[in-house]
Amino acid sequence: MNKLKVSIQDGCMLRREKKGGILSILKLNLFLLIFINSFSVFAQSGVLSGFVKLTEGSPVAYAVVSLYPDTIQALTNEKGYFEFKNISNGAYVLKVSSIEVNTQSFNINYKGEKNHHHFTVSPADGLLTQEVVVQAKTAKKDIETKGFAVNVIEPHIEARQSIQTNELLDRAAGVRIRQDGGLGSRISYNLNGLSGNAVRVFINGVPASNYGHSFSANSIPPALIERIEVYKGVVPAYLSEDALGGAINIVLKNKSRNSFVTSYSGGSFNTHQWNAAGSYRTQKGFSTNLSTFFNYSDNSYKVWGKNISFKDYTGQVFPNQKVKRFHDAYMSYGVKGELGFTDVKWADRFMIGGIFSKDYKEVQHGITMDLVYGDRHTRRTSNVATINYLKQDFLTKGLSVKADASYSYIKRQAIDTVGRMYDWSGNALQYPDGSYVLYNSGAEVASQKTLAINSDKTFLTRINLGYKIGLNNGLYFNYLHNTFIRGISDELQAKGLQMLENTRDLQKNIVSFTYENIAFNNKVKTNLFYKAYIQKAISNEPYKKEVVQNEPVYDVKILTNRVNFSGYGATISYEIISNLYFLSSYERAIRLPSPDEIFGNLNDNLLAPAQPLQPETSHNLNVGFNWSHDFNSHFVKVNSSVFYRNTKGMIREAIKTGSFTYSSFENLESVVSRGIDVELTYKFKKQLHLFLNVSKFASLFNTQYDINGAPYLFYRMQIRNEPSFKLNFNAAYNFHDLFAKNAKASIYYNMNFVQKFLRNWANMGGQNLDYIPTQWTHDLGVSYTIPSDKITLSVDAKNISNQQVFDNFGLQKPGRAFYAKITFSLNSK
Repeated sequence: MNKLKVSIQDGCMLRREKKGGILSILKLNLFLLIFINSFSVFAQSGVLSGFVKLTEGSPVAYAVVSLYPDTIQALTNEKGYFEFKNISNGAYVLKVSSIEVNTQSFNINYKGEKNHHHFTVSPADGLLTQEVVVQAKTAKKDIETKGFAVNVIEPHIEARQSIQTNELLDRAAGVRIRQDGGLGSRISYNLNGLSGNAVRVFINGVPASNYGHSFSANSIPPALIERIEVYKGVVPAYLSEDALGGAINIVLKNKSRNSFVTSYSGGSFNTHQWNAAGSYRTQKGFSTNLSTFFNYSDNSYKVWGKNISFKDYTGQVFPNQKVKRFHDAYMSYGVKGELGFTDVKWADRFMIGGIFSKDYKEVQHGITMDLVYGDRHTRRTSNVATINYLKQDFLTKGLSVKADASYSYIKRQAIDTVGRMYDWSGNALQYPDGSYVLYNSGAEVASQKTLAINSDKTFLTRINLGYKIGLNNGLYFNYLHNTFIRGISDELQAKGLQMLENTRDLQKNIVSFTYENIAFNNKVKTNLFYKAYIQKAISNEPYKKEVVQNEPVYDVKILTNRVNFSGYGATISYEIISNLYFLSSYERAIRLPSPDEIFGNLNDNLLAPAQPLQPETSHNLNVGFNWSHDFNSHFVKVNSSVFYRNTKGMIREAIKTGSFTYSSFENLESVVSRGIDVELTYKFKKQLHLFLNVSKFASLFNTQYDINGAPYLFYRMQIRNEPSFKLNFNAAYNFHDLFAKNAKASIYYNMNFVQKFLRNWANMGGQNLDYIPTQWTHDLGVSYTIPSDKITLSVDAKNISNQQVFDNFGLQKPGRAFYAKITFSLNSK
């Protein structure tokens, strides 16, 4: 008997072959753009699902299941399971096709029942030796071949490792995570040379800033994530934000089946992380999802170098010490819940939910490591209410509606009332008589003690409408409204100031239109879009106006700023030959200053700029290709793009010094960025996975003045505090049936290289590193999953060579660390 050989590879290629000569090759194109046959909200619809099995009971995997007269298709999984969503009641013909079986058809009278159907088919008779290639697009490949410069990360395997979501992002081509320290420290993102708020982060398409710091990519574990979409440069209009430099969209798991997963990780620096997530759905469509997490770390890793010094009360400095961080603990916890209905006649998804999260963060130092703190800390609380609605074929076939709304109340407090001086020994400085050395202001940071509370209220609403015209054309409309109101209070301020209105208001409206077209037998895809932006910022700032007869007189300074702008762009994807795509995208883009950039943020030692910030604008161009091929047991994929950014008024963070060291944002006149990134993927069967990416770019600052402000005919230099070359290599080897049948084990290795880069402008000195040195780190780990597939154990060693790792303005990150993790999961159809 001939044996059937099956191999499944990323890129959605499925190859089946029987040993012997190859007599014929059949290629079947399956497109996952399923058009639901529902003409009104009131039409009866549901989920048609089932299993396909052979007469002797074994499942038929990767069979093509076609449903007529709708002419839609699905692919069975390893258990022979398939499903069609939003199916109207009525009579259908279901056809099963596969090289393993004789093609068979079944008549079905579907009445919206929720139970699974079972279809028994007979094995193929006298089938000649042949090969069948079934090519179906997954969500990952569909996104990556639309013309955008985009990477899609699916953390299904990594979710069982002791790894953070931001660590996964840092492995992607063109992405660099900028972090001030250990767990819970401030994070920003760099995509191909553009960073900070030029790169917007979304959670399920909604701006992550609405959820607060404690529910973000810094705290959401990979186990809760379905995929991460990384758009570099040009951003699709449906995200509805001013993401000039790119966007990161975190798509959380949204399972319609019953499931539960929980994990705990512990390790170096007294780090503990736990998360759990569960979902439940009844046969009538009532659904509920609940997830929760807890993170804690002392962040007590060792730091050393010329900036790490001991001091005495006279001010004498003893540099080049090696010590543990002593005031950098972080704790966060939260819960996200939602309930509603999924896959019912009036909605594909209607959910009402809420998020509650809190965090506590000790502040070890400011924007540099020269001054060290021992008492200052911050607290944050986030309360968010959400509602979302999704319906395909709304009122008429081809019309889709997606609506989201949220209200968030985020409370942040900076506590700095002790004012004792510390050094890196962890001790407060003392005079010979035992009294403490104090700052004149009475606070470690700023010019006075503070218990300042920022109360941020944000209301967001977003509407996406889409209309498919036949199979090849689509029109889309997107609208986003965001209202931000910050109230500021500090009980330690003068009573006269407390009595005056102290608010910061920001309103943003973004409207976009998109046209999509598929032509030339699905080989060419184009996307044209237009975006309009309107923003209004109002600041009411109390201040001491004058002193009259020894009594202070207070007033309120009102500042208003309005911005109107329009942008446009296009993408094109052309399939030159099978699985080789040419990709290109262009956008005239804008980025509006964010609330923190305009108003500052005391929790992060960030002050409002001295001069009003202007929006930054840019011309963004990406050109690249995506190729993949399955050579029997070997799978190869190459993805590459070159990019060009011409940015005016780039908004950048800068160190400021005065009575204390802080940062604020400023505009740079003109910055040109150009570069290339390449991703290579190789897989051998289901055993060996190799992944390599390389990114190289240059961001040059052009100005008519030198860095000291003196007139200069033309001045060009590399942007400071910006890495320009990175390389990442990842390897994993999987073992099957190790120690027990159906058990799984893997060993994995990750290497990250960042070339040295300027900490400061080329002709300036600095208190910290003028150059942030080259960094080469190595991580190693192993995992083991028991045969039931319910429990996974993993052990990870990070930065095993204990390299000194630096980031923003020379801030040191953790050295060698060890972690262990256990994951438990339950799933059911």
